[in-house]
Amino acid sequence: MKRLFVFLMLLICVSVVGCTDKDSPTKEPDTSGEVQNPDSPGDDQQDPDSPGDDQDAPDTPGDSQDDSDSPGDDQDDPELPDASQSFSVPMSHILICCRSANEGVIKFKVGDEWITDHSYKNIDHARAILSTIQQAGINDVIIDLTNPSQWESIPGSWPGCQPNEGALWEVDTKDQIATIEQVCTELDMRFVMFIGNPAAHTLAYWNGVAKRIWENWANKEVYRKYGFGDDRPMLVVFYMGEDFWRMYNAAPANEKDYLAKFRIGTCQVNSPMNFGPTDGWGYRHKSSSSDNKVRFACPNEGVPPTDWKRSTIEQWKEKVEWAGEATEYSIFGSYDDTCDAIFWGIADTHESQTEYKRYPNNEAPDAYYNVVKEYLANRSTAQ
Repeated sequence: MKRLFVFLMLLICVSVVGCTDKDSPTKEPDTSGEVQNPDSPGDDQQDPDSPGDDQDAPDTPGDSQDDSDSPGDDQDDPELPDASQSFSVPMSHILICCRSANEGVIKFKVGDEWITDHSYKNIDHARAILSTIQQAGINDVIIDLTNPSQWESIPGSWPGCQPNEGALWEVDTKDQIATIEQVCTELDMRFVMFIGNPAAHTLAYWNGVAKRIWENWANKEVYRKYGFGDDRPMLVVFYMGEDFWRMYNAAPANEKDYLAKFRIGTCQVNSPMNFGPTDGWGYRHKSSSSDNKVRFACPNEGVPPTDWKRSTIEQWKEKVEWAGEATEYSIFGSYDDTCDAIFWGIADTHESQTEYKRYPNNEAPDAYYNVVKEYLANRSTAQ
């Protein structure tokens, strides 16, 4: 009987230990390091429908876009890039204004024509330029909308403007965006928008622009979402990250509630800077986010305009390869921004009077373009 009693007690103990081991929360697998990105996906992802007060004083750029109430455990498998994105996603800026920077002599190849004033209002021009970018291996573009005048209908009506400064929304911008949207849809391309400097025109002003973008474009399929586990639409800001987030953190909730809905990228402007997690989207020489997820390179050397100099073809090849080593996004200058001289598009520049805008050494009009195209084609073949 005693032996039977001891046997029964041992059996009960084994059963209890087995149940405790199976149900214990301490035994749940730790997936926090598997596909998690501290800047974006999973438990840290902001709910795009409700920015919330938890963004008032984040400690880092990544935290500034978090929402602790957003889905966590039910996002065990966040969105991953598809097979075509096993390398970084290539992107390019496009300039839709300021064609006077072509000096009347820099001619871009637009279809079968060479013209100095291509316009994204003209659907034939837009198709020609965007399809040429696509043929280089780039399906995602960043539309330069950094001038407040591009968003306004009443001259001189925005913070920081010049007296009677022209308003372009009704005469240009509205139709340019509509045409780009139409052509990107036709070509199965995507676009995101690039807004201006909040130090010059206030954060609250650009928050109002972000509201318009959110309500009219950001939720359409043609507008690029960040991906890599973060499904927020993207927005690029023409301001360096450390200063942008200082301003953002200090602002009241109602001055950033629409900015908070986006995955924000930031840029170098005209001075040296400390690069943070959201930098690397432009707009000088070459730059990288501090985690190397995003890299930007353009065929123009130097940061302040006094230092600008056109990169040689060999320098451009090195820059393109360097940018391509980013883990999430590689930004290859701008196809046609002659204003900041970061362009690599097919262009005849030999008559330009500005040295940093001329393709040096009698390079062919498509020489800089072919560097990007060949790099991306070779990378795709290697994949």
